[in-house]
Amino acid sequence: MKKLFLLISFLLSMNALAGVKAVTPEPQSTDPESWWCKRFQTKCEQLKETGAPLILVGDENMQMWEESGRGLIPFRKYLQKAPVSAVSLGYSGDTTENVLWRLQNGELEGYTPEMALVMVGNNNTMLRSEEEEPPSDTALGIRAIVDTIKERSPETKICVFAILPCGRDSNDPRRTRNAAVNDAVRVLLAGTDVAFYEINNQVMDVDLVFGEDYSYDGIHLNATGYNVWVKNINNLIAPVFPTEVKPASQIPATRFGELWWKDRIYEIRCNTFEGKTGRPNLVFFGDDLAKGWEDQGAEAAKEAFGTRRRLVAGIDGDSLPILLWRAKNSSLSSYRAGYIVIHAGVVDSELPEDEFVDAFKLIFTEAKGKQSGGKIIVLAIPPRGAEPDDPMRARVANINKELAKIVDNNKSFFVNCNDELLDENGRLTEEMSPDAIHFTSKAYEIWAQAIAKIMN
Repeated sequence: MKKLFLLISFLLSMNALAGVKAVTPEPQSTDPESWWCKRFQTKCEQLKETGAPLILVGDENMQMWEESGRGLIPFRKYLQKAPVSAVSLGYSGDTTENVLWRLQNGELEGYTPEMALVMVGNNNTMLRSEEEEPPSDTALGIRAIVDTIKERSPETKICVFAILPCGRDSNDPRRTRNAAVNDAVRVLLAGTDVAFYEINNQVMDVDLVFGEDYSYDGIHLNATGYNVWVKNINNLIAPVFPTEVKPASQIPATRFGELWWKDRIYEIRCNTFEGKTGRPNLVFFGDDLAKGWEDQGAEAAKEAFGTRRRLVAGIDGDSLPILLWRAKNSSLSSYRAGYIVIHAGVVDSELPEDEFVDAFKLIFTEAKGKQSGGKIIVLAIPPRGAEPDDPMRARVANINKELAKIVDNNKSFFVNCNDELLDENGRLTEEMSPDAIHFTSKAYEIWAQAIAKIMN
């Protein structure tokens, strides 16, 4: 099969294809200030930074996975969660030769995806007459894209999706032309290890009408259509990306059944934008410990941080799964704060150490990803238990040892004041904590001074 694939690729590269526009790499724009060139640069950087295992290659149909009201919700829900983490390489208006140019000029440079899904060709048939570009030429362009991916990343699994139906009803001549392209692609891929997949019958009614139920214009899919498509994609990628069973501590959860908690979420959001704090420069995010900055720690914060605008985004009793939901769904990306202090760990004492660390890392990653230009300060989990031989002490020390490894000491920092919270005999006295769980204003003074050193 591999020999057959190489033979076909050789034949397609022969001079017989010279002058066929669909297989001649060409950028859609050469203006470095154009949206197309800027998107190309951004996507190349994104691929190198993330090493995304799944790429969606094509035109606007692939780009609209990123757009609200089209494919954004299913994209985030199904294709941007571990272990998939897809990146869309769709560009509105791209033809096969535009995609070829991108793949040959940076998008696959130093990067090998595990799987590539391809849908392209609709703009070839929309922008050119059949005399200018017969269906066989468009099909050759699609096959050339497959060859380019295989050449640069031989182990990548590839699935080509048929071009969508074009036009509302089956009498539309564009529908016939797209169908001819799909038939030609199917022939070109026969005998290779590249899958060809068609969802067209699933987005048309019994009379083959590509109606408003699935398409907003008779050419492109609407949100319902993308939901149909993502279900098919999930079936295709399942063998390549087996679903991992996550512990409950890594699954975002909420407390919306508790009215006061819902009110507190709303209060934090209001304070972020138009309340008493204005746009915050310093955010305390977390559970009871973070909430303490507006109670026991209020004076310490005022003394250490002066006129810096502060937002206390702590909620009593929030476990790590709750904080993960808040990090994903709250206004973290809207804070635009200079610093976010993550202060948590009170209510998760029953979690195994490794689960605690893994869950905390997810929260840290969310905060880091949504704080463009800002810095993250992770406060060590404070001592638990009054006596130095309390079993919780060793657990806390082990967790903090791992948390210290997640920061880079440039845009993220780990602050451990635990020795200062204990007396000379290693005891956690009432001066610092009345219950060996929560902390006094004296403890918050120590934390505030340590945070201020980083900020200053």
